[in-house]
Amino acid sequence: MFARRFYTQSTDPLNPRVRIDPTNRRADHDDILAPVKPALAAADLTSVNLETPLTTRSLRHPTKRFAFASHPVAAKALSAAGVDYAALGNNHAFDALGPGLEDTIDALETAGIGHSGAGSSPEAAWEPHIQQAGDLDVAFVSCTTIDGRQYEIDWAANGPTERPTTVTIDGQQRTIAARSGVARATAERLRDAIQRGKAAADVVVVQIHGGEPYQPSPTEETRRLTETAAVAGADLIVNHHPHVVGGIERIEGALVAWSLGNFIFDQKIWSTFPSYMLTVTLTADGVTRANIDPILLDGFVPKGVIGKPNRKITWQTLGASSEMTTVTRSGLALGAGTESTRTETKQFTEQNTMYGREVGWVSDVLAGSVRLGRDLLPTGEFESINVDSQGYDGTLWRYGRTYPTVSVGYGLSGSGGVELRRVDGNRSRAVLSNSRRIPVEGPVTVTSGYRTDNEGLTGELTWFEGTSGPAIDRQVWDLRPTDGDWQRFSQDFSLPDDATHANVLFALEPGSLGRRTSELDDIRLIEWADQRTSKGREFDHFRMSQPATIEFEVPKYAEEAVWRRVD
Repeated sequence: MFARRFYTQSTDPLNPRVRIDPTNRRADHDDILAPVKPALAAADLTSVNLETPLTTRSLRHPTKRFAFASHPVAAKALSAAGVDYAALGNNHAFDALGPGLEDTIDALETAGIGHSGAGSSPEAAWEPHIQQAGDLDVAFVSCTTIDGRQYEIDWAANGPTERPTTVTIDGQQRTIAARSGVARATAERLRDAIQRGKAAADVVVVQIHGGEPYQPSPTEETRRLTETAAVAGADLIVNHHPHVVGGIERIEGALVAWSLGNFIFDQKIWSTFPSYMLTVTLTADGVTRANIDPILLDGFVPKGVIGKPNRKITWQTLGASSEMTTVTRSGLALGAGTESTRTETKQFTEQNTMYGREVGWVSDVLAGSVRLGRDLLPTGEFESINVDSQGYDGTLWRYGRTYPTVSVGYGLSGSGGVELRRVDGNRSRAVLSNSRRIPVEGPVTVTSGYRTDNEGLTGELTWFEGTSGPAIDRQVWDLRPTDGDWQRFSQDFSLPDDATHANVLFALEPGSLGRRTSELDDIRLIEWADQRTSKGREFDHFRMSQPATIEFEVPKYAEEAVWRRVD
């Protein structure tokens, strides 16, 4: 979607984001897609879930809390970027009611983008879209479990009840086609559409919009429908609606992706920023190989990433995926050409030490006391991690940007880092914090490298009951001068009662000592798993209280498991 916050200016100068300028609309849409355009254009067929009407009408659903609308020029921008097909079976395609859906279909067809999942009748909504790629004909089926039945006006073409044909909106009486809308998912409808797709094409691709927002695991309803689609003969099944990263697996021979996260979306929730693009190799026999390529939303713009965020998204997806999925040098893969892993055992003799992962994951703790954890910060090393031309830009961090505060030379060993700066006469703190509140479920450790010659540098961990509302607890600690050398600190915290989210903040206090600077690098917020957890492919840290023997699983491309002390 290119709606809502894409059309407004950011009110936080420390946390900039993209804005679509009405006077430069087409170019701004192209710029949003530019970082991922090479990947989109490289495929024979590229598909997206279009979760918005494309219309200039002011008409909106009268009772929905969130109703989107994007400008029709988005269709041309998507087509120019390489998008061939858009799924419309979702809970926002009908946000501008029947006229908006008509405008959307017109805009897509004018731009040469295929579509399915919505239409002027149940038959139209459930009609598979057939598109050729190389020697294959591909059938696309789209539907949703989120049908709006709780509203007087639902958005399902095949809804369980008849919706009103007239409604008053803004004092005007509007006519609504009784059976227009999106494809409401039922097992019978889904089986029938897949069978018709198989009769008309070589392979069938299904997109199911359902599940719980921000929950990577599928609901029972979504899993049942996915299994129904697999048994009916679908070759690829992609689920969406959670907005967060889920895993991949095979069911009845079909490749299933449970949730890819967000792509172009304006949510301000921390867990919606990591994402990935899924690329599959299709033959007449189905999906022979699947790859994920991690991306990160930076100011709502999707960008490929390298370094730490690439590893973090890879490991997060790996932890939610089937055992057949393995790590490659650039992401994850499942299927032909992938290699199995091997196990390796290592002994660690130190006490009260912490290690961070580079290669391999813990498959078992054979002896000793070890606690597993995962870093909740996909960025924190302040390197140039986005695949774009901006260089060192501190993605997902909130800080002063009026001078180059993120650069080579500010960090450990001359690497990228962040500088906090005060000059004589300043009356406010220079701050660095994560851009949004981070969901936390267990005890955490905050650790970072820092260098400062001044008093007045502090760290702070603030706790909240949710994504909005005031703080319920706050812990502050002083970071002492380091005499020009880099040092590392570690602070442990328990989860306060009722706390669900946290915010990490560093501040250089104002003063009258003239120009002062402090530097920070390699910031981590490590959430520790239950003491009984002895393995997990998503964990990237472990802490030992005594010597331990640990078994690792290592991808074939690597010579050995590599875990380094965090000192």
